[in-house]
Amino acid sequence: MAKKTKLPFSMMPASWGLKGKTRAIAEAEYYYDGEELQKALAEINAETEEEKTLSQLEIDFNNGKIGRYEYEKEVATLKKEPYVNVMKLEVNPENAKAGYMELDWNDEFVAFLSDNGYTGESDEAVVNKWFNDVCRTVLVQEMADQDYGLQEARTPNNANDVVNVKVQEEDGSDKD
Repeated sequence: MAKKTKLPFSMMPASWGLKGKTRAIAEAEYYYDGEELQKALAEINAETEEEKTLSQLEIDFNNGKIGRYEYEKEVATLKKEPYVNVMKLEVNPENAKAGYMELDWNDEFVAFLSDNGYTGESDEAVVNKWFNDVCRTVLVQEMADQDYGLQEARTPNNANDVVNVKVQEEDGSDKD
């Protein structure tokens, strides 16, 4: 909230002789407090629009205006980095094997998947193919972990996907 002031900043003797960034900071401190002061100082200190936006996001996050996941997604998007997050995991109380996951992602994540060979009619289809591959990899690794003598495991749907497992002996040597 803006402070209630009776005199304009330029009428204050402390402002006389101040120039540039020093003056802007002093003026912001004279007129504002709290979150408004934080935002004004962030804008003054930012050298680029990206830094300014990042600072504004951080202030909104620290003041509880946005949540952690929204903050992380916005930062990743601003930096043009892929972002994906599990937003919700639900299990059917009547059948523990049934349930679903709700994912959230940005456009950069879909572009990353596309660059790595995933295709689909929509963003959801591309992400779904990736997620199915992740689940398949977990299943293959679990199958491999159940049998330490297993040297390679193949997925049921793609015989070209291989997980190699090396078992280390107690003396530190690898078992083939």
